[in-house]
Amino acid sequence: MMDREAKGDLILSGSGESGGGSFSKVVINGSGKITGDVNCEHLECNGSGKIYGNITSDYTLIQGSTDIQGSLTSEDIKVHGDSEVNGKVVFGEMEVNGHVKVDESLKGDTIHLEGMMKVKGDCEVETADLNGAFTIGGLLNGDRIDIELQGKSKVKEIGGETITVKRSSPSLLKLDKLIKSWSKELHADLIEGDQIKLQYTKAKVVRGNNVEIGPGCEIELVEYGNDLQVSDKATVDKTEKLS
Repeated sequence: MMDREAKGDLILSGSGESGGGSFSKVVINGSGKITGDVNCEHLECNGSGKIYGNITSDYTLIQGSTDIQGSLTSEDIKVHGDSEVNGKVVFGEMEVNGHVKVDESLKGDTIHLEGMMKVKGDCEVETADLNGAFTIGGLLNGDRIDIELQGKSKVKEIGGETITVKRSSPSLLKLDKLIKSWSKELHADLIEGDQIKLQYTKAKVVRGNNVEIGPGCEIELVEYGNDLQVSDKATVDKTEKLS
């Protein structure tokens, strides 16, 4: 274990423990535990890491398994393994190629998901590219939301300018193996936006200006301002044109 003065590096190798603090670089190799808040430029977790505190970093790379008992604030986050965050996650750009569980909320500019994600609260972003399976307990909100379903996904509400939901092509073999037991569909209470194109979506209410209800959809009520197109392979119980 190496624990140098503030703005030095903190490298935990093997089975190491340290207190928190301010560092240039924090690297956990093997099984590492940090108790206290961490402020750093570069955080890298390889293996099994547990951090009891809040993390603020410029760049975060999570490989292996990381448990953060606090919140994570980072300009650039890459998750290639399994990560659990007890608090909230605030970011500029976040890329998930593994599995992420967040007990509070996600807030940032851009999120790219190619894996599995569970968020108990809201997910607020400018742009969301969600290619995989996810559960969001609250609102998914963004200017542009593109969803490619790899598995059964669930969200309470979606709000955005442009919202697209479709089934992904079967080329991502890794994800097909990971989520093979789940059907590729989205469940939501409310989907509200300006331009909405949906496939394989089950929703209570869809409200938009230009709305396209594609194959595999089951919608209880569609409210539209300008244009509505419904596939003959979709079920819509009721439609209303907004004045």
